[in-house]
Amino acid sequence: MATRYEFEGAEVQALVQEAQAATVRLMTEAQRYVAAGVDLHADDAPPEDDVDVPETGAEPGLWLMNDAGVYLRSNAKRRPDDSVAYASGYRGGPQVGDEAFCEYIAAAPLGQVRAGDTLVVTLDDAKVRLSLLRDE
Repeated sequence: MATRYEFEGAEVQALVQEAQAATVRLMTEAQRYVAAGVDLHADDAPPEDDVDVPETGAEPGLWLMNDAGVYLRSNAKRRPDDSVAYASGYRGGPQVGDEAFCEYIAAAPLGQVRAGDTLVVTLDDAKVRLSLLRDE
């Protein structure tokens, strides 16, 4: 079943600019293991504690987070704690669903988001889909 989240365009723009301006960007846990060449789904995957994974080096992007509400944040290493964009109706609440998640969204496709737009992020078990609602 797909879940849909909506974000204000002006807030998304500010986060994209923050990620692009950062000199150091953090990787998500999944990005770190991919960068280390580890397939955690493989039958012969090493124990997570035995893998030396990088923490920085990501391309500019946003993280879709679900822990204290549902929100976007930039992957900039140095950023204000309150530099986030909450999904409509999900501000500061408990996590949605059974477990917290962090999904990376590249900044490049978000460059077309305008201040008056609404970014729609739709998640299902297999993919993250982005779309825009635009008043013209």
